[in-house]
Amino acid sequence: MGQTDAQASEDHIRWHHAGVTIGIGLAAEARAVGHTPQGYDQAYAYLKKRTHWMRYRHYSGQRLPIGSGITEAACKTVFTQRLKRSGMSWTIAGGQVILDLRVIWLSGVWEHVHQRYLASQPLPMIQEEMAKVAQPRPQAA
Repeated sequence: MGQTDAQASEDHIRWHHAGVTIGIGLAAEARAVGHTPQGYDQAYAYLKKRTHWMRYRHYSGQRLPIGSGITEAACKTVFTQRLKRSGMSWTIAGGQVILDLRVIWLSGVWEHVHQRYLASQPLPMIQEEMAKVAQPRPQAA
């Protein structure tokens, strides 16, 4: 069942204070120019369900990035600049290893990750220990 214009206007004002004016305004505008009430209701329900993700004023106040620009720039930095150089081709597994290492490097945690990796590896045997292991043991008579 659709909303009356008064209910939609009331919700528009309430949502304006939550920082979601544009989406509801567009839905109301679409309804006004002749789109079906069902389409309006679907758009309204979609936006209402996702209001908690659309707190743009709050996020902007915390200096968090809004939009896809920062994500696209990160993809260019991590993927394109490394994997798409002239003449390069990668298997999925090989490309994933390179990307993992690149993200670790670009994140500035290389030294920490490297030390943890080294700590997880068995200690190498020194030559004397290797010689003892390689010598056959005398058999008991």
